[in-house]
Amino acid sequence: MEKALEGCGVIRLQTFGGSCQAIKEKVLKITITDVSDEQRWSLQGQLVGEWAAELKSTWRDARHAGDTRRRIVELIEMTSIDRYGEAVLAEIMSQGAEFIASDVYTKHLLRNMRGELKRSRMKEKQDGGGNH
Repeated sequence: MEKALEGCGVIRLQTFGGSCQAIKEKVLKITITDVSDEQRWSLQGQLVGEWAAELKSTWRDARHAGDTRRRIVELIEMTSIDRYGEAVLAEIMSQGAEFIASDVYTKHLLRNMRGELKRSRMKEKQDGGGNH
């Protein structure tokens, strides 16, 4: 099953000195593909501000207790990611999602997030281990 959720993809026309220019609003398209052994999320556009919040909400709504399928998040067609988007991706990563990225910046961002998550988990183990 595949479903697509798309944010406001409105194109506004504005006139500058008599000429018309199209200005595309910020938009995030989320496509979720469900198969028996995995759930694949394809994100396109801008993971910023309210769209990051929309992804977070959609992710939480789509997770079901006892669902052990792999979660794969494709960031192939991302045009920008702000700090809110990074925080949502970090949360999704901490829940075991796998990521696919194509551009250098997004790969670098994900590598840094994995390192931070690993350090965080090691610190939790150290802090929890000292209480026994």
